[in-house]
Amino acid sequence: MGLKISSLWDRLFGKKELRILMVGLDAAGKTTILYKLKLGEVVTTIPTIGFNVETVEYKNISFTVWDVGGQDKIRPLWRHYYQNTHGLIFVVDSNDRDRIGDAKDELQRMMNEEELRDAVLLVFANKQDLPNAMKASEVTDQLGLQSMRHRQWFIQSCCATTGDGLYEGLDWLSRTLCSKKDRFFGKEKLRILMVGLNDAGKTTILHKLGEVVTTTPTIGFDVETVEGDNMTFTSWVVGRRDSIRPLWRYYYTNTRALIFVVDSTDNDGIGRAKDELQRMMHEEELKDAVLLVFANKQVRTAVVSFQDLPNAKKTSEVTDQLDLQSVRDRRWFVQSCCATTGDGVLEGLDWLNRTLCPRK
Repeated sequence: MGLKISSLWDRLFGKKELRILMVGLDAAGKTTILYKLKLGEVVTTIPTIGFNVETVEYKNISFTVWDVGGQDKIRPLWRHYYQNTHGLIFVVDSNDRDRIGDAKDELQRMMNEEELRDAVLLVFANKQDLPNAMKASEVTDQLGLQSMRHRQWFIQSCCATTGDGLYEGLDWLSRTLCSKKDRFFGKEKLRILMVGLNDAGKTTILHKLGEVVTTTPTIGFDVETVEGDNMTFTSWVVGRRDSIRPLWRYYYTNTRALIFVVDSTDNDGIGRAKDELQRMMHEEELKDAVLLVFANKQVRTAVVSFQDLPNAKKTSEVTDQLDLQSVRDRRWFVQSCCATTGDGVLEGLDWLNRTLCPRK
């Protein structure tokens, strides 16, 4: 059974690790939120003396969430948790009208801290299940959020005990922090071009998300951006149909790697595949691009090795018929794979990752 492509990327590049600080007045619901996200269930809590810390996985991000106690004597200690914080979750008891002013004062004090100047702000307006709870718009006004001009912020209504609204808030946090990834991770953007004859399996490889997708011949191109921990892959799947082939060169600029997909069962087309690949290898704009060849439409057996489908060529045969041994001036690699199951894709991407971003 093949791995999901999304899980392949997780295994290959790992999850981004982000530090999230969750604070708020005592009894706002911080600890209940933390363990609802972590365990998916409500736990019996007592007032936090010190802190709770848990790792929450969501959308390829590993959130390290620090839940810091909110009692009066503990609040002065909050600043000791500010360093390297990427996001701040401020939890408000929407039913506690008497202390909303105190919540505002604490939040404004934190927003003026130098170590939190780049942190994004998510406000959870909690306890929305109670009949007298303030709506998110009222909490926004009471906290003075509209006056924050130089910080990204978002308010989300939620109920910690049921989980309603929690993942909507986390989704905003995930999207916002990913948009700031260059500042946090110094990520290099790498442009990857994926080509091959029609029906080789290019689009299936690109859009494989755990299930086989039905594709139509690519007219023009499909483009997908895949996030890695130290790279952004922008993959261009360019159609091979005869009328489109002359347009390939327009996608060559700034290409760091070429993925060439071959249908291993297409005995009649291997000669044309060789001609197209050799033509590309002579293009000036691709002279520094590394080459990964996916010998597609093969199946992995229970003993891990690949077994040919009827008429499928082995990797060594694909290598010979594409004349790759004559390629002396660039790094290349051939990987057997099956796009419909994901088998072999991880190994190919792993080579690409190691080649483009060697570990120091």
